[in-house]
Amino acid sequence: MWINKIAKANEHIRTPISYVIKEFMRIRKQYCDCIEEFVSTYEGFIDPKLINAWNENVIRIFDITILKFITAAQETSSLQLKAQQEMIHELSSPVITIKKDIALLPLVGDIDTTRAKIILESTLQQCGDKRIAHLYIDLSGVVIVDTMVAHQIFQLIDALGLLGVKSTLSGIRPEVAQTAIQLGLSFENIRIKSNLAQALDSDIQISLQ
Repeated sequence: MWINKIAKANEHIRTPISYVIKEFMRIRKQYCDCIEEFVSTYEGFIDPKLINAWNENVIRIFDITILKFITAAQETSSLQLKAQQEMIHELSSPVITIKKDIALLPLVGDIDTTRAKIILESTLQQCGDKRIAHLYIDLSGVVIVDTMVAHQIFQLIDALGLLGVKSTLSGIRPEVAQTAIQLGLSFENIRIKSNLAQALDSDIQISLQ
């Protein structure tokens, strides 16, 4: 339908919906004015009921058109918002390929429970899609980690292990380490390096041997 095409057009997406509705109403008034002018030209020859029917039809058609435009515009906005959110989620936990099956997950900024869940889901998906065998998780850019977030990070490592992905943690800040210890989380089966450079250098040395 033409109204859907208009609602999805880029130039109309950027236009405030209130402005578009005002334009519809302005054009609707023009139609009603045309009817009024026509009636005044043939005054006395047109049944008042017919005049009312004309006006009602114009108003009804424009009301339907406005409603369809608003509905289509909202659907388009929702799809755009969903796409933007997916992009933000992916950017918040980017799995960067270093070599064929080796990748890096640099985590930066505050990680709340919501973002931690997104990181868990997105990382597992990306590692599966890219067939990653070894993932470096760098936490040097993370300052604050609460109880739930710490659990999510360890759940991520466990889940990666189930997928056959080896994990190496680097850049763990003292505050993060203290939180993990207070929670009783074990680092026993987790490969840890003080920083990312050390982790990568260590693996390079091993690969050269």
